[in-house]
Amino acid sequence: MRGKRWDVSWAYMLLVGVACVGAEATDPTRLDPVGVAGVGAEATDPGWLGPDGQPLPFATHEEVEEFLRTAEVVSIEDVGTGVTLPRKLLLEKGGVRAHAIFKDVDERTPGVSRVKGLTLTNWHDYHLYDCAAYQLDRILEMNHVPPSVPRTVNNRDGTATLWIEHTIMDVDRRERGLEPPSMIRWHQQQKMMFVFDALVGNADANLSNVLIDRTWKLWFIDHTRSFVTSKKLFAPKSLVHCERGLWRAINELDKGDVKERLGPFLDGKEIEAVMARRDEIVKIIQQEIKDRGEASVLYDLQRPGAFGLPVDASQARS
Repeated sequence: MRGKRWDVSWAYMLLVGVACVGAEATDPTRLDPVGVAGVGAEATDPGWLGPDGQPLPFATHEEVEEFLRTAEVVSIEDVGTGVTLPRKLLLEKGGVRAHAIFKDVDERTPGVSRVKGLTLTNWHDYHLYDCAAYQLDRILEMNHVPPSVPRTVNNRDGTATLWIEHTIMDVDRRERGLEPPSMIRWHQQQKMMFVFDALVGNADANLSNVLIDRTWKLWFIDHTRSFVTSKKLFAPKSLVHCERGLWRAINELDKGDVKERLGPFLDGKEIEAVMARRDEIVKIIQQEIKDRGEASVLYDLQRPGAFGLPVDASQARS
């Protein structure tokens, strides 16, 4: 949450968990995560881990942002996936190490493009949109988008995004036949993602851009093809439910706050489009509430708990 400190000890408890039953009890890669209560959208667990799987010693968003901006680059390696050819950095500062993704993509598709049913003009694939998505996530107090900051690496201007350790992509989860331990919480997080994707104008929403950590929390990544200038919504029919805290935050979204926080990364037309899409989302959800009733549309995010079916970290993205 903005202006509040994260309780790192709680995050540690969430991740170390308790022993699993039977043969898995001695396998450190298969921990049964013990959850903690969140306010709205994951308010108590930032989920920021170091390469060793332990919580990073950052108490605020500002601290992790400063680390991403100023830490020394120890090593750089190709990720091997992603059309934007991102690189994985190992950063170190003050004895703290963390991984980050570095992107420097800045490409325009001139003219008119037809993308997912919408007509887009001069479609921009831009690394700074990751920073804009992160800042909007902070305004909405979701904590589902990893911290991202502008950063120069090897004389190339780009964006450094904190690497979320011990995750798998949703596409890999499906291929491996892993099912969420709580389908209710799973679908609730997905519905939050649908709302966020609609708000940011995400033209590249796909299963490879959703990460799942060991607590079965969803992380929304790779927004370089978001923030289109179209004021129309991608997939408006998916907007049939909304988490209550997110609903309040979207209704309270202030253009001045958006301009101040996202202005370094977006131009005026892109900010206007965000606010126009917000209005459309509000209109759709309000109509759903009118037609079906508030209790059928709005929900409180289910608390994370000791579900007993963690992601197998031995085959994770890290």
